Amino acid sequence: MEEANIIGVRFTEAGPVTYCRADALDLGIGDYVIVRSERGERLGWVVIAPDQVLASEHQGPMRVIDRLATESDVDAWRANRSRAEKDIGRAQALAARSDPRVRVASIEYDLAGKRCELTFTAGERIQHEWLRRECATLLDADVHIEQVGDRDRAKAAGGVDVCGRALCCSSWMTEFPSITIKMAKDQGIAPNPSKISGVCGRLLCCLSFEVEAYRELRGDLPKVGKRVTTPVGRAKILSINTLKQVVRMRMDATGEVIEIPADELRRQYGSAVRPEELEAAVEEPLRRQDRERQESLVAVLQPVSERAAPAGERGPEGEESKAAADGQPKRRRRRGRRGGRRRRKDGGGGESSGGS
Repeated sequence: MEEANIIGVRFTEAGPVTYCRADALDLGIGDYVIVRSERGERLGWVVIAPDQVLASEHQGPMRVIDRLATESDVDAWRANRSRAEKDIGRAQALAARSDPRVRVASIEYDLAGKRCELTFTAGERIQHEWLRRECATLLDADVHIEQVGDRDRAKAAGGVDVCGRALCCSSWMTEFPSITIKMAKDQGIAPNPSKISGVCGRLLCCLSFEVEAYRELRGDLPKVGKRVTTPVGRAKILSINTLKQVVRMRMDATGEVIEIPADELRRQYGSAVRPEELEAAVEEPLRRQDRERQESLVAVLQPVSERAAPAGERGPEGEESKAAADGQPKRRRRRGRRGGRRRRKDGGGGESSGGS
């Protein structure tokens, strides 16, 4: 089975690539061709040669190249482009009288100039049948209307962005990437709408170009604003210079701002330098258990005795302590009357102090 002769054709600058069958035509990159569609004949140019097309890139039915474009076809195409640029202002004035929210984005005629595609933007979805009827009378053509977004309008209009270069969407981008405010934060860019928004009013498409490289450089470093614990106290991450690989943090105890290389912080992160949440979730319960165990423990205090006296000089207290040490029961000592059993000089029952 003979392999199909498939090429990639583009109809607008930085527009999507349409795969078409060239059949017996021998075409190369840059050749102008005419493609017949349901909206008339359209002029395009080859951007992908047959030997550059991958089988996985095209699926489903494809259009067929009608013929090579002639010089008169190219002249008609250029004339219709000039006509469309003038008609955008006329259509905008017409739409503004009926609905000020409508902003005409683009007008594109077919090769014969009898059919055109008109796109517009608005703050919200609106019914645009009235616009189609009025523009059909104004432009003297069969008009197809489609509401698009602000990015599509900027792509069609072109211009220069804040970087001083032509808009990426109108010069080489074929699709709009998904942009989030988190991409700006990951690259250390302040989320200031006036500095991260393009001429279309949306977030800059270039925020997605280098975000993966920044995320790879940052790796597992703590995020800005996170609190960590270090061997010298707690600290807060102030900023991370991804390109210089330097982390700035402020110590809570002294208020001193220190800088540490990112590689050194990576080696210590999780061991000497820990997230504050990790310490509160893991280490704090362990310390609490230790404190509770110490508080519930009943300690027996034993007095420190003096130097043991010799056996011959050991008094009653010494004997009692010795008996307690030997495990013998304490022996009660009988105590006599104060002064002992001395004979009274006076009184009966005893010998008198007198003579016999």
